[in-house]
Amino acid sequence: MLTTLATLRRTQLLSIPGLLRLGEAVQSSGLNLMALLRNTARAHPERMAIVDDHEQLRYGELWRRAEVVAVALHERYGVQAGQRVAIACRNHVAAITSIVASSRLGAQLFLVNPEMSSDQLHALDSRLHVDLVIYDEELAPLMASAPLGRQALPSYHPHAESIAGLAAHYAHTSRRLRRASTGSIVVLTGGTTGQPKTIGRTPSVGNALPALLALLARTRLDTHPSLYLAPPIYHGHGLAMLLIGLSLGTTLYMIRRFDAARACALIDRHQVAAVTLVPLMLQRMLRVNPAALASLRCIIAGSAPLSPTLASEALDRLGPILFNLYGTSEAGFSILATPEILRNKPATIGRPLPGVRTRIVGPNGAVVHGTSVGQLCIQSRWTMSGKGWIRTGDLAYRDAADDLMLCGRVDDMIVSGGENVYPIELENVLLQHPDIAAAIAVGIADAEFGQRLKAVVVAKRGGDLNQAAVLAWLKPRVARYQLPVAVEFRDELPYTALGKPDRKALAM
Repeated sequence: MLTTLATLRRTQLLSIPGLLRLGEAVQSSGLNLMALLRNTARAHPERMAIVDDHEQLRYGELWRRAEVVAVALHERYGVQAGQRVAIACRNHVAAITSIVASSRLGAQLFLVNPEMSSDQLHALDSRLHVDLVIYDEELAPLMASAPLGRQALPSYHPHAESIAGLAAHYAHTSRRLRRASTGSIVVLTGGTTGQPKTIGRTPSVGNALPALLALLARTRLDTHPSLYLAPPIYHGHGLAMLLIGLSLGTTLYMIRRFDAARACALIDRHQVAAVTLVPLMLQRMLRVNPAALASLRCIIAGSAPLSPTLASEALDRLGPILFNLYGTSEAGFSILATPEILRNKPATIGRPLPGVRTRIVGPNGAVVHGTSVGQLCIQSRWTMSGKGWIRTGDLAYRDAADDLMLCGRVDDMIVSGGENVYPIELENVLLQHPDIAAAIAVGIADAEFGQRLKAVVVAKRGGDLNQAAVLAWLKPRVARYQLPVAVEFRDELPYTALGKPDRKALAM
């Protein structure tokens, strides 16, 4: 309770001036993301809001641009409450203004992964029946072969009408829009393989504020003036951090496509204080230029497992600034490991945030206790199911200190010779090898044991590795049933667009 009060006082989120500004913003715009942006713009109009590959806007400018884009979308494309708008964009100003403007109009938003194939887009269109799609110009050929939505509008274009062009054309409009309540924001999960699931949320102050305060109390993200937003905003992680940054008045830095060298240069040039990213991104930046990360005071890793080896390396090189954040699209941010916990237990995902309950259940749904492995379930005020329990699909157990440890996904576990085998355990051991840069383990069919593990590894430059050497190194370090039946060497591992290991590609 005292921590929550201290966070409220520090952020001024519920101060009298803050509440008055928020009330005025809601009265003017309605309950939508525009009210959030308007509230911040009124408090910090001259503070830099967004710095992307091509431009930078202050909060006052970003709010005005989002307002005029909302007017343009309403007048020229008929966007209004109840309509469906898909946004297939990477991280840039036009994407953010499109999200806020569509929310201002009460539209239902679908955030689409631009990495989708033409077949996936076609199937998605038949499911969603989108009224308008906003897309990046590079997707124009794909949009032509597999149109998504009845109308389409590029985010940027040198000649044709675009979001950026509408912002300039309507810059001096005096048109006022009616108040509207935001529609749901739907994140399409499932990566680039198969048809994605739709996970929708309707932004709510009542649900969002407890989650925000719980996160800020542990990370103190609000004390850092700048944040490099590395995950794509079409993913739940990136979207949530975007909205947190806009709420706090943080200066947000972003580039369209993650590149480790460019990310390091950006952080160094602007002396960025905080970054949120996927563990793979952190690993690559540490390989490219760790000295460029000296300005960082907070690193929040999430959306994929953080290996103990990477956690320890980051803490050793950069200091006690790494947080491991666990969440799902359905449950939101739920569990956090602080730098202090990670220093002693680099394999843990930590403990539930205030307001979150967790339990571990067996195959029959009964709660398991002690160090027994089962499926992790989460309950909080801000989960998709309200007060119900959400099954995450992740296997976990509690150690003697009640810290949570992940064992991988339910569908990653294999049964080998009657033993439950978790690929992540083998991966974590392989990553301790001095000549292995990356490793993934997957289950493959085996005539004798039913299933066995196969290890796919990337050797460090200059390393002299072969299967026999890796197996000999592993034998004293893992159980017999964890020993892989084969070790495959590759120049690089397959990852999804977000940076998660693509196990399906390896198991084929």
